[in-house]
Amino acid sequence: MSNPSDPHQAEVMSSRLAALRDQAEGSVSKALLRTSLAELECAIEELRVTEEDLRQHQSLLADAWQAAERSSEWYREMFDGAADALLATDIRGTIRDVNRAGGVLMGVRPDLLRGKPVALFVPEDSRAEFRARLSATAASQGPQQWEMKLAPRGAEPLWVEVRVARFAPQGAHAGLHWTIRDITARRTSEGARGDAADTLRIAAQSIPMPWVVLDVDGTVLLWSAAAERLTGWKEDEVVGRPLPGPDGAAETAAEAAAGSRPGQPAGVDLPLRTRAGENLELAGSVVALAGENGVSRGTLVMFAAPEAEDERPAAPTRAADWTENEARRVLLGGAHGGELVEGIRQGIASGLYLGRLHPGDRLPSIREVARHTAQDHRYVSAAYRRLASEGVVDIRTRHGVIVGAGAPAAEPLSNETAEWLAGVIGEAAAMQVKAPQLPDLVRRWTGSAAVRCLCVDGTEDDVVALTTELQGQWGFRTERLIADENLRRDTLVRALREADVVVTTPFHAALLDGPAQVPGVPVVVLQANPDTVRAAEERLRYGGLTAVVMDPRYGERLRCMAGGERLHVVLADDEAALAALDPAEPVLMTRAAHARVRRPLRLLAPLSPAFSPARARDLAAVLIRRNLEGLRTGT
Repeated sequence: MSNPSDPHQAEVMSSRLAALRDQAEGSVSKALLRTSLAELECAIEELRVTEEDLRQHQSLLADAWQAAERSSEWYREMFDGAADALLATDIRGTIRDVNRAGGVLMGVRPDLLRGKPVALFVPEDSRAEFRARLSATAASQGPQQWEMKLAPRGAEPLWVEVRVARFAPQGAHAGLHWTIRDITARRTSEGARGDAADTLRIAAQSIPMPWVVLDVDGTVLLWSAAAERLTGWKEDEVVGRPLPGPDGAAETAAEAAAGSRPGQPAGVDLPLRTRAGENLELAGSVVALAGENGVSRGTLVMFAAPEAEDERPAAPTRAADWTENEARRVLLGGAHGGELVEGIRQGIASGLYLGRLHPGDRLPSIREVARHTAQDHRYVSAAYRRLASEGVVDIRTRHGVIVGAGAPAAEPLSNETAEWLAGVIGEAAAMQVKAPQLPDLVRRWTGSAAVRCLCVDGTEDDVVALTTELQGQWGFRTERLIADENLRRDTLVRALREADVVVTTPFHAALLDGPAQVPGVPVVVLQANPDTVRAAEERLRYGGLTAVVMDPRYGERLRCMAGGERLHVVLADDEAALAALDPAEPVLMTRAAHARVRRPLRLLAPLSPAFSPARARDLAAVLIRRNLEGLRTGT
């Protein structure tokens, strides 16, 4: 049967019906023929009606198609004309469509961006974090938003705000909608304001005059470092609480400030109570603080300045030898899951141990730490001050927060001793000292007296490396001391008094500051061998690396290397994990783990030396000095 939508079907059937009528006149019953013809005429009429309906539907479909095309063009123009960069990608972040603003932002024509992964335009040192966020977004039901750096083709990296939402069209694979906005100018402005605020706060805290800012309700809003030194109260102990002292002290200060002329300080005598319970009668000045609209913001109280302390000159500072992202990841990463002070302390210790930080290096500002840890800036300031009191960091005017000097290193050889040694060596030829006799001379300088060395650390990996090398390479008589929660103070002090030198790592240098002040007992704070660190970081730059260790805490220290997020840590007693390692791939292994592992593994770096040449010179100075003393005294 022909298609009913054929516009000529009715005419063809009508012609056939006329032909049949002519042929049937003589051979068929006229009554039957008339009946058949009548039925055929009805069918033809129905076909004509159907044909008209189809024509109407065809016209409606054509109109709908044209409307859809116009709507598609309108939406396309709106997509391409959007001010923000708009992208549509698959679930893995491969670009399927992008508007004109996206092409401008990335420095590539939109038609050339299709099929490219978004990760291609993310700086290499940020790609691991980007992929982690992309995976979280793909698994999330709601939109995700974050800020990151984007690296346009042929241009400097810029800061962008990214908003990504997952969508799943019916009958098609799920994808991601991206809205990307350039916020470089905003970040630059915020950074400048934040640095200015940090500088202002550090400058205010360095003022020797004790000062306090009281809120409108009389509670402490800001508490200066000088006020802390005067009273013993730390900022986190008084902020948000009434001024420490008799009831009504804050009200007295507020009334005196309110009764003075605007901007003019008023004299007042205020009693304060120290943390030790002592009552102080202090003369001070108060100033009412008000906003631009005249609304009261509190009261500034300044007490009589204590005697000025001698200040040491500010040492020059330098930027830490890390990229911005690496420094933030190492120094701030541990602060999210635990105590802020401990997180920053461990980050600094790791940087010192790996040779990435040095005394005098600048650390992230108070505002930056607060922003990246979601902590109140006053809490961060208190954390830095606590670390400053331990000598871990130093807060200096105009220099911000820097790495502290830490435990004292071994003293270098005195000029007199060095000149004496140089004289002996220089006169050797004149005195006809033959070359075979020189080893005996060296033996006397290095092997005449036993050097008692105390090795202090919290992990078996470091303790084994230190004691093995100090015994075999230096001939020291070593004693181990594991610095954990079970270590008693009297045990540490007794061990220190019996030692000629103490060797530790930056993780426990602060532990030795107090009890280690034993005359004649230097403390050498060792760093990891820089060649080993460089080899590991070079490997991590282009891929992964496995570290085999005894203690998982030592593995966490290694993660502070550049690219440490790609480090895979395997414990030496995990037989299943060791068996899964590829023997052809080099691994980073500690000496303690090497003694435990029984299967052959290719080492990335030799086990010795375990620490840096600079610290080796410190140990050599201790060794020579102890032998010279032994030669002089006969001990």
